[in-house]
Amino acid sequence: MSLELMRNIILFVGWPILIAGSVYIFVKGRKVYSLVKGSLVGKITKVLVYTMLVEMYSLGIVSTAYMFENSKGVYWVLPVFAVWFVTFVWTLKALKSAGDEAKKITQS
Repeated sequence: MSLELMRNIILFVGWPILIAGSVYIFVKGRKVYSLVKGSLVGKITKVLVYTMLVEMYSLGIVSTAYMFENSKGVYWVLPVFAVWFVTFVWTLKALKSAGDEAKKITQS
C-alpha cells in the first residue's frame, strides 16, 4: 500500500472520528458539569473537556500538515494517534465515571 493511500485513509477515517468524538466529549462533559457546577468534580471535568478538545484538534491539524509535507510522516503519525486513542478512551471512561459519581452526589 502506498504512503499516499495510507495518508488518505488515515485522514478520511480520522477526521470524522475526531469530530464525532469531540462532540461526544463536549456533550458528555457539559452534562457532568451541569450536575456539579460549583464542586471540584465540575471544575476538573471542565478542564478535562477543554484540554482534550484543544489537544485533539492540535494533534489533528499538525499531523495532517506533516503528512502532506512529508509522505513518510505517516510512519510518525500512526503511533502518535495510537497513544492519543488510548488517552481518548481513558477520557471517555473518566467522564462516564464522573457522571455516575455526580448523579450519586446530587441524588443523595
